[in-house]
Amino acid sequence: MPRQYKQYATKDKVSQINPKNTEHIRKYFVAKNMNLSDASKKSYENDYNQWLVYILENYRNVDIMDFDVQDAADMIEDYIAFCSSVLGNNERRIQRRMSSISSFYLNLKKKRRIESNPIDYLDRPRVGKGEKLQVKQTFLTKEQVEELRRHLKKKGELQLELYFELSLSTMARVNAISNIKIEQIDFKTGRINDVLEKEGYLVTLFPSKRTMELIKQWLEYRKKSKIESEYLLLANFKSEWKKVEKVTLQQSWVKRIGKLINLDLHAHDLRHSGSNLLFQSGMSLETVSGLLNHKSTAVTQDHYLQINYDKISDEKLKYEI
Repeated sequence: MPRQYKQYATKDKVSQINPKNTEHIRKYFVAKNMNLSDASKKSYENDYNQWLVYILENYRNVDIMDFDVQDAADMIEDYIAFCSSVLGNNERRIQRRMSSISSFYLNLKKKRRIESNPIDYLDRPRVGKGEKLQVKQTFLTKEQVEELRRHLKKKGELQLELYFELSLSTMARVNAISNIKIEQIDFKTGRINDVLEKEGYLVTLFPSKRTMELIKQWLEYRKKSKIESEYLLLANFKSEWKKVEKVTLQQSWVKRIGKLINLDLHAHDLRHSGSNLLFQSGMSLETVSGLLNHKSTAVTQDHYLQINYDKISDEKLKYEI
């Protein structure tokens, strides 16, 4: 099915961009005082508008200066995957968009408003001259999920198994997962309440029964092993158990899970996979959107769900001309 071009950063969306973000970009252009043609200036403007609209729709229009460096890196990584898998941008265009964002942050670093460029924290390879940018958003299939479950069970690492099921079933961002405290887990309702998300919002998570059972097993193991912490997921550093940081989940745990079936898996892939599998199983768009804590179903439908070509094919056969 040919891809129909659809403008993403429409005038209506651009008008809703956080005024602070618009001002950040305006100041950047003034500071750079770039001697560019009108066409080049328009290209840069389009790059920034698309990026800021993405933040509007996926990060509650937060002020980009409120992101710490790792949060900014997470957001940019999600944005890169979105440009490739959803908008269908080619390698050259994505490279240009990344260059625009990097230039903006380098200017802030030069002014000593930030200490480092978040682009440098991305675990995806940056594009060199003559190279192609390989960015792929992975949607796990039911078969792949079951295969991963078998491998994780055989591996016998309870926390790794719990992280996978927790991320897949709740579809929570990695920041929320790392912030879960034991006191927030309600075993009667099967919910995890008031979990801190990266934008400062408190959200309710709805883990699966399988996940809740793994939580019980993990807490029982901790009790027997005398491992104490207010947080659910922990990392052992120099014989001391501490809250697992999101960078560990992103660059270590999820990578180890993906390698079990030879996939280059990223943390946001579990969020996208969970939402897509629920929708394909028959859950309503409105419910999936609510579980993702999206402000509208349009964001969910446009960026988190795959087109089910098998269903389209079956439906077409019923109405064959």
